[in-house]
Amino acid sequence: MMIMILAVVWQVFTRFVLQDPASYTDELSRYLLMWIGILGGAYTYSVKRHLALEMLSSKLNDKGRKVLGIVINLIICAFAAVALVYGGGEMVSTTLKHGQISPGITFFGESLKMGYVYLVVPISGVLILYYGIIDTGQLIISHISSHHKVQGQ
Repeated sequence: MMIMILAVVWQVFTRFVLQDPASYTDELSRYLLMWIGILGGAYTYSVKRHLALEMLSSKLNDKGRKVLGIVINLIICAFAAVALVYGGGEMVSTTLKHGQISPGITFFGESLKMGYVYLVVPISGVLILYYGIIDTGQLIISHISSHHKVQGQ
């Protein structure tokens, strides 16, 4: 995020003070915003602050909420695995194979390959899968232990 802020400040400085705008900063800030947004979604899911509809879970008892949480996590994990990890991995692989490059960003004379920009998608998918599996496991363990407590009484 700090790099994006510095890029935008540099863009404004070169445009308005030096009257010679840096060509790469607009593109760089766009790519960094994409990384921040997609990784932010994975982080938000990891701390359980993602957007959720509470209408159904508020009508359920504790057991029902746990089961619903497990089902929702499994759906999210399936989406992350198929769309983000597999689909994102295919997108990265395809763009690297075809040599798609960023038109405005070069490092040491080499253009930035767009596959590296898109790499955030499968990375985010792996993170979402990781946190989804952990949360699902915790819900299952909690469900089983509460079930055993009820039977033991």
